[in-house]
Amino acid sequence: MRTSKSTDDSLAHRLIAAIMPLIKGSQVEVMSATADFELTMTQLRMLFVLEHAGCDMAVNELAEHVGLSMAATGRAVDIVVRTGLLSRREDESDRRIKRIGLTESGRKAIVQIGQARRRAVESFVAKLDVAERAALDAAVATLGALTSLHLPLPGGIHAAPSCAVTPSKVSK
Repeated sequence: MRTSKSTDDSLAHRLIAAIMPLIKGSQVEVMSATADFELTMTQLRMLFVLEHAGCDMAVNELAEHVGLSMAATGRAVDIVVRTGLLSRREDESDRRIKRIGLTESGRKAIVQIGQARRRAVESFVAKLDVAERAALDAAVATLGALTSLHLPLPGGIHAAPSCAVTPSKVSK
């Protein structure tokens, strides 16, 4: 059953208000972890876009996702490839297309950043008493079920990778 727009807005506001302290509380640790890689926010975003996609992307696809021109994306990719966090290869079906992907070091960087966020959340959970933990556990189970139902992530834990060959991706 759908609710009114004002009820939905209120719920969305309360949800953000509830999780924002966790996000803000982890920012210092996350920014410290990301600083280790000496990347711009756009370069860092490229890592997360590729991780979310679950597969290598053409430069033009990556440019669209990070909101840069092809030329600017190409320059940013060059820098990150030199760090060893991204790789560049020719597309198997069209050598004119360059595919950009995460390297093992790039995957480890994402894990390291995620661990920084997790440590901050673990610190919050450690402060809870038994009853508070039980209540949070039930809420998290419900939230997890709802997000997997309504927000399946391509390449994420709730969905198959989005990089399967489709007719539009097959060269002629």
